[in-house]
Amino acid sequence: MDERSRVLLATMIGAVAGGGWGWLYMTESGRRVRSQIEPKLDDFMRELANVRGTIDKARTAENEGWRSLGELTGNPGQGRWSA
Repeated sequence: MDERSRVLLATMIGAVAGGGWGWLYMTESGRRVRSQIEPKLDDFMRELANVRGTIDKARTAENEGWRSLGELTGNPGQGRWSA
């Protein structure tokens, strides 16, 4: 892809994004769509935080398991994923 094509593509993407933003924030129908989307985005962000917490708990459990295994084998360490 040459430089001219990249500039054209970036311009088109910017125009579409700007048009979408303008529609969402400047029209009544866009406001209605925003009012429907925002609670769903909040739910999605809450779920994402829950997943992040679950991953952190799993990582902690794994490190504890590796530490316990190291103690049993006589090679105590900080855990497999510790920094």
